[in-house]
Amino acid sequence: MEQLAAAYGIPVRYAEMPKFFGGATVSEDGLPVIILNSNRDEYSRRKALAHLVAHMVILLADPTSTYPRQTRVDHADADIVADELITPAYLVMDQAQKWFNDHRYLSGLFGVTEEEMMTKMFDMGIIKQRGIRWDY
Repeated sequence: MEQLAAAYGIPVRYAEMPKFFGGATVSEDGLPVIILNSNRDEYSRRKALAHLVAHMVILLADPTSTYPRQTRVDHADADIVADELITPAYLVMDQAQKWFNDHRYLSGLFGVTEEEMMTKMFDMGIIKQRGIRWDY
C-alpha cells in the first residue's frame, strides 16, 4: 500500500496516536499527506492506509473534484475501493484456481483474515452458500 501511495505522490508518515485512531489524510502546503497511527498493528495500519489511499483514488477519478474536498466524504465508497486494492478480484480468482479455493492459504497470501477471504470469495461467487464452485 505504501508503494501505491508513493506512486500517487502521497507521503505516508507515522505518528503515535490513541489506539482508537487509525489514520487521517491531512493537507500540507495544499497537497495530501497520510498520517498513520504507529501504535496500531501492521494489519490495522495496512487497512487504514488502503482506505485513505482509496479516498485519493476516488478523488483523482473525478475530474470535477478538488483537494482538499469541500464536500462530505463517503466512506462506503472508499471501503469498496480499499477492499479491491487489498484483494483484487482478478488476482483472488486466479489464485483461487491455482490453490483449489483454499481460503486459508489465500488469506495468508493476501494478508487478510480467513473471514475476510471467505466473504470476498462468497461475494465473487467462488464459494456458494453450500460448498465450493468447481468450474475448472
